[in-house]
Amino acid sequence: MILTILEPESTPLTSLASKKKATGTFFEWQCDSLSVSSFAGIGEGEDVQSFTNQAANRTRLGNYVQKLRRSYMVSDMEQLVDTAGVSNEFANAESKAVRELKRDFESAICSAQDRQAEAGAGSPYKTRGMLKWLGVGGQPSDVPAAFQNVANDTTATQTETTFNTVLQELYEANGMPGGQLTLIAGPSLKAQISDFSRAVASVQSTYQVTQSAESKKITLSVNLYDGDFGTVAIVPSVFVNRTSGSATVDGDAGLLIDPEYVSVFTLKAESRSELEDQGGGQRGFADLIAGISCDSPKAHGYFN
Repeated sequence: MILTILEPESTPLTSLASKKKATGTFFEWQCDSLSVSSFAGIGEGEDVQSFTNQAANRTRLGNYVQKLRRSYMVSDMEQLVDTAGVSNEFANAESKAVRELKRDFESAICSAQDRQAEAGAGSPYKTRGMLKWLGVGGQPSDVPAAFQNVANDTTATQTETTFNTVLQELYEANGMPGGQLTLIAGPSLKAQISDFSRAVASVQSTYQVTQSAESKKITLSVNLYDGDFGTVAIVPSVFVNRTSGSATVDGDAGLLIDPEYVSVFTLKAESRSELEDQGGGQRGFADLIAGISCDSPKAHGYFN
């Protein structure tokens, strides 16, 4: 007998973000920018009359960590009896809690929730999610205009034109120094991007595909988009723009991420703790304390 759990578990944003150590409940980083190009020229023999403070455009950004927890308990009788597909009920409960914890964190950092400081019972620390960093629901007041997100689209159905517009906006804003973008896309958005190739096929009298005959198939899905303004790896996800405690999937939402400019700061890594058995059975919990840094909102884009 086998116990099967059919639930999405891929956590792409957590996986692609660089990992750093938080040393407090609030962690900070700095952003800077270059001045606009100037080529008016300097006259021969002209002395330097003024000096530029190259740190004048620098700004400091920060985010809170958030504590997440999943608990589990197995009664003494439940642990003793034979259960089909489960060799150890407590170990199974522990493993399931850890998997749920990872999904919780991915949902939090992909969300539009704002950061929040601890303010007593019922008001815990919250980390600001990527969609909020990028301005969904209003630009964060602590992000100066020069560093705010400029590449986004809220069209109901994406076309190749609207998709390329966002890539162009991102390129014009920063030149995409990382070079490789990743789109963490809701299911509907992923399907719409795959339709780009089908649209090409429908308007041509002949659609030519070069593919190994051994596979005996023609692939019209798009997992890597190579456009005029960069290459985008497309990864489907059901955790973008989720609401805490809701099973509703926002299929049209997407995070266009430059992996070089996003990090996960961890104050306490995911861990498991077993508690005292007070007579009813084994108990424990899994928890973590971490948050996300958006090194510069101008480095990323979104679809919503």
